[in-house]
Amino acid sequence: MTSISTRAHSADAHKHGVLFVFAAGVLWSTVGIGIRMIDDAVVWQILLYRSISMSLFLYILFRMRSGESPFVQIRRIGSPVVVAGLSLVAAYSGGIYSIQNTSVANAMLLFATAPFMAAVLGWIVLRERVRFATWIAIVVAIGGIAIMVADKSGSVALKGSLAALGSAFGFAAFTVALRWGRTGEMLPAVFLSGLFAFAITLAICFGLGLSVVLSPNDGFISMGMGGASRCRSDPLHAGLT
Repeated sequence: MTSISTRAHSADAHKHGVLFVFAAGVLWSTVGIGIRMIDDAVVWQILLYRSISMSLFLYILFRMRSGESPFVQIRRIGSPVVVAGLSLVAAYSGGIYSIQNTSVANAMLLFATAPFMAAVLGWIVLRERVRFATWIAIVVAIGGIAIMVADKSGSVALKGSLAALGSAFGFAAFTVALRWGRTGEMLPAVFLSGLFAFAITLAICFGLGLSVVLSPNDGFISMGMGGASRCRSDPLHAGLT
């Protein structure tokens, strides 16, 4: 009876996981629209405000759900959370920069290479088996990427395409880090990425002489992205990791 109950729970978790992953994809696709609606803010200013709202939201959520600080959970899990948090900073930075410097369609297509990168990283780092069909898909994807990037050579769009690939690699590294720390709660990694991004972008803004005060429109949209990012993190505890 226990075995049947366990299988039923696992099946439900998987269904919820698939639903959350689909929702995450939909929410991630709205980032391009949000960034296009920003008037003057550059990538570092956007990330600064986005990180503030995301970290505050998640801190309150952790307190309400578990009654303990996310820092306690971070210390309990250790290195996988830190690696995942840093990977997300790279993913977010590259994602926003790419959308500001190339077309949304081009950036989104390059973001879609993240699963292939994750498969290769998982094979290298975690020694997870990769199917032959997956290797074929990876080779085809690399060929398509080469054509797309070559078409953008000699322009600002090339930097945007390379940043999109860097973002995809960040998400791939994040995925592998989740697998590494799958025995524990990995949602604190998203909270930690917000703190990392806040510290890094604040230093960059001061270093480049960028204002940390945005217009109401840019500030509202940037902080709204932080809330959407938390929703995109739901698959972390939905039975798919």
